[in-house]
Amino acid sequence: MRHIADFIEQLEKEEDPINIWVYSSKGQYSQFGNQGKKVRTPSLRKALGDYLQVVVEINNDKEEAFLLLPEVHAVVPVSFQDGQVHSLTRPA
Repeated sequence: MRHIADFIEQLEKEEDPINIWVYSSKGQYSQFGNQGKKVRTPSLRKALGDYLQVVVEINNDKEEAFLLLPEVHAVVPVSFQDGQVHSLTRPA
């Protein structure tokens, strides 16, 4: 488990495009705002301020996904597909 501030700092240094997903209902997540490289941090901060569960998909060669829980400032690696978190995973 990582701290959200550390995770955001790392995202700012990297250039991989990301997708931001927010919890909508019944285990489903919906895409949030504009996606891609340039608007990532402001969009992510807004999502974290407005929602209790946020998933960040990092579009790199590993196709990583992370569940961000702003109430406890935690970031957890997850298996994420088709707008759903399928399971928690171990950090690489």
